[in-house]
Amino acid sequence: MNRTAAERQDGIWRLLYRYLWPFPYFRDVSRGTLLERQQNYRYNRRMGIHHLPGFVAKWVFLTLFFFILGILCEELLEVVLPAACCYVTGTWTLTIVVQLLVAWLWLWRFPELSR
Repeated sequence: MNRTAAERQDGIWRLLYRYLWPFPYFRDVSRGTLLERQQNYRYNRRMGIHHLPGFVAKWVFLTLFFFILGILCEELLEVVLPAACCYVTGTWTLTIVVQLLVAWLWLWRFPELSR
């Protein structure tokens, strides 16, 4: 099977997306009947309790990487603009860490969907 370079490139980005972004693995609990919403919540709870800590660790690593890269650019290279870009990117990754932690704590703390 011969794949073009564009198809391989698309595959790499898709793989990276699936490796870093956990939200497509979860189901929508705001739609459907009460039974469907409860089943989706249970599914999300099973998935989240076991898999979200791994995604949190990946994003914490990225956050540390960008902040350390920003420190290196600022201190060693004495260039401000790339350091600022690294700090902004690190802040964005930190917000994703917070979202993932809130989702994990929510799924861990509340065992059943109340409505």
